[in-house]
Amino acid sequence: MVQVDVGGTVLQFAPETARVSLRADGTTLASGRVVAELGTDRYPRTDSYHVQTDGDGARVRYDDAAGTTVRLGEAARGATLTVSVANETETPRSVGRLCPLAADDLSFGPETRLYRHGYQSWTPTATLPVEASFAPIEPADVPMMTDVDAPRTTSHCHIGLADGERRLTAGFLDHSEYVTRFDYERGDGVESLTAVSPGDGVSLAPGERATSAPLWVDAARPVDDALAALAERTGERMDARVGEWVPTGWCSWYHYFTEVTADDVRSNLAELDEWGLPVDLVQLDDGYQTAFGDWRTLADGFEDMAALVGDVRDGDYTPGLWLAPFFVQEDADLVASHPEWLVTDGDGEFVSAGERHGEMYGLDLTHPEVQTWLRETFRTIVDEWGFEYLKLDFLYAGALPGERFADVTRAEAYREGLAAIREAVGEETYILGCGAPQGQSVGLVDSMRVGPDTAEYWAREGESDSEPAHENAIRNVLNRDYLHRRWWVNDPDCQLVRETTELSPAERESFATLVALTGGANVFSDRIADIGADTRSLLERSLPPVRAGAVEGVGRTEFPDRLVCERAADGGRAVALFNWTDSPETLSLSLTDDERGWDAFEGEAVPAGGTVERTVPAHGCLLVHVAPASDRPHLLGADHLAGLGSRLERVAWSADGAAGQLSLTVDAATPQSVTVAVPDGWTRAGVDGAGAADTCTVTVGPGPATLSFERS
Repeated sequence: MVQVDVGGTVLQFAPETARVSLRADGTTLASGRVVAELGTDRYPRTDSYHVQTDGDGARVRYDDAAGTTVRLGEAARGATLTVSVANETETPRSVGRLCPLAADDLSFGPETRLYRHGYQSWTPTATLPVEASFAPIEPADVPMMTDVDAPRTTSHCHIGLADGERRLTAGFLDHSEYVTRFDYERGDGVESLTAVSPGDGVSLAPGERATSAPLWVDAARPVDDALAALAERTGERMDARVGEWVPTGWCSWYHYFTEVTADDVRSNLAELDEWGLPVDLVQLDDGYQTAFGDWRTLADGFEDMAALVGDVRDGDYTPGLWLAPFFVQEDADLVASHPEWLVTDGDGEFVSAGERHGEMYGLDLTHPEVQTWLRETFRTIVDEWGFEYLKLDFLYAGALPGERFADVTRAEAYREGLAAIREAVGEETYILGCGAPQGQSVGLVDSMRVGPDTAEYWAREGESDSEPAHENAIRNVLNRDYLHRRWWVNDPDCQLVRETTELSPAERESFATLVALTGGANVFSDRIADIGADTRSLLERSLPPVRAGAVEGVGRTEFPDRLVCERAADGGRAVALFNWTDSPETLSLSLTDDERGWDAFEGEAVPAGGTVERTVPAHGCLLVHVAPASDRPHLLGADHLAGLGSRLERVAWSADGAAGQLSLTVDAATPQSVTVAVPDGWTRAGVDGAGAADTCTVTVGPGPATLSFERS
């Protein structure tokens, strides 16, 4: 028996049975074999197994003709495993599944809650009871919402299991070669769990070796903490693009849809200028092109894209454009002209990418002519038309299973296509992925849609969890929050604040709060003329973006209901409690004796040690700004929903006898309204009647501001 203990996660290897066991706190959580498939053969074979120590960790080697190996190494309180297989025959062999762990004995029973990570942006991601499933998907939508090459019970990239005090989090650390996943079977709990790097039948030449993506396992930490650590390590390994700029702005889609005109863009641009909202982006969505696939053949009214871009730039906004470069409709000119550019099945038929404008297909991104076409298309969009921000949609079509020009895995083909685009547009052009395989996009996109489309309604009965719906978008945003600023900037999809939708005021408030406190992209998609004064205020209160908040409860529930955004400058924080049920609920937040609070929606101060409690409508939230209590004036809350968060750069207090000054430095493009606590014995200098109230509301920033107080 060989045993490796990495921060409480214990891996054991039994040479006599050729089995791997994962243990924590003296309990075996999972036990199974390592599998590598080459042609019709499965390795390893138990009669050729031996173990040897190797440096600071251990190396487990199946010493047979195939050369299959498993390696262990220390990895931030988790352990990594890989499996590789060599072709030592004289003929090419096809690579099947490479499984560093194929567990058939698990200690996760019927009370287990299972965190399941979806394949692409729209695939539902959440924690459910082990016996539960997401709503079924219409057959025609299956290629658009799921990995058609995977079983129904699967989790992509990562998985988390929790059963009482037992927990196990596993994830692959690299997704550039394989569409990595975890297949599981259910019975009286979790009966099997297999970590899979699919070889996709790629041919392995004599003497060549195929190696799985490294698998990371952690049985010591709670699932949410382990997922965050896993995302951090993966992002570092895959050179994630995490810049400082977070997109804020306007998008045409959710009002105009495909009926948008250039005049619509210009009229909203004028409204945006008049409003003076501090946002950066104006993005044209679907509707300017004649067909999916014919992106440079423009619809009437869009013949002069460069002129439209010029108008956007004249307003001092970043010009953005939507397109779906890997997704082609059956009647596009591209299909008629170049059928050889499409992914096909074994019979030479085009592989279905789902239905949208009739049957849709996926481009073969390994075809040299397709890569040339991609570069030419994107150089036109960026160099000739002038767009600086690109939303690339329906990207999953580039990773469909099927026959391609080159014999590579689906993940490798997909990344070839994205890499060709990145090369064409350069490092400075901002790329947002959407409908995209998640792990396979890391390092090539700047931002990522992490959920299904939002909608003008909460949900539609009978529709799947991947369909457009406010509820569906929120589920994924909550459960993929840990990817933000580790893999990319998260995009929660657009705010819809106009009052002409079916969304309730509480639903608009909760989504604005979610967007503001998590710190991802903040784009709205209303016709600006339709936005009233109150809902304009809600949008204004969600800006500018903070760096990041933290969703609590990932790995425990389908809809985590607590979100915290820290304010490091003074030790304060914004705390949002959500009511995701379909009826009103009483929510409360109790403060310690060392804390004061501010109800951000009711505008009421809460004393030290007090409790904020109110009845919250269905799908609404309670939002409280919390600050350390003090016997002298101090910042309590802010009009900004996140309480300014990271935008509050500095807080200082200086006193001179009976007078004192509170200095604040705010990183924002516009002035910010804040609420300051004024304890007994203090008044605001130069303001009549200031001593009559426990708080005062003042406007500060941009930059430094000083507020003077005196003892009364």
